[in-house]
Order: sequence, then C-alpha cells, then structure tokens
Amino acid sequence: MGNLAFQPVIVESNLFGRNETIASIRDAAAFLLSGWPKKKASLYMEARVLCYEAQTGIGSVDAARLIFVEAAIEADIYVKEGR
Repeated sequence: MGNLAFQPVIVESNLFGRNETIASIRDAAAFLLSGWPKKKASLYMEARVLCYEAQTGIGSVDAARLIFVEAAIEADIYVKEGR
C-alpha cells in the first residue's frame, strides 16, 4: 500500500485560517478521519469507503479523489485545486 498520489486539492482545516493540501489517498484518508468537520454530510462515508478501496488496490485513485472533492464541496470545506 503506497502513497497513491493525485492532483492536489486544497481544503479548509479545523485550524481556523489554515488550509491543508491533500495530495494522496493517504492524505485524504487521514483528513477524513481526523480533519473533517464534526457534522458529516451524505458523501462523507462514500469518500471513506472509496479511499479505503483505493488503498487496498480494489478501487480507483481517481474515483476516490473525485468523491473526496465532492464530499469537501458538500461539507463547504473545499477551497481549490492545486497547491
């Protein structure tokens, strides 16, 4: 199980005024577990599942990234693409 890098996504972190760059499945999974807002929207669990599947090799990195971005938009924490 590697890093599984993807095009970076910038999201708001729990720390007020800070943004976090998510550039891999590992980053996304860690953020979903410890950096996500307390209120979980409908796409949150789907993003966790797809990140797990990508980490284990049974799912697509691209699909996991896409649902992570959609979940971040839904949670109102998405900032932008890139670094």
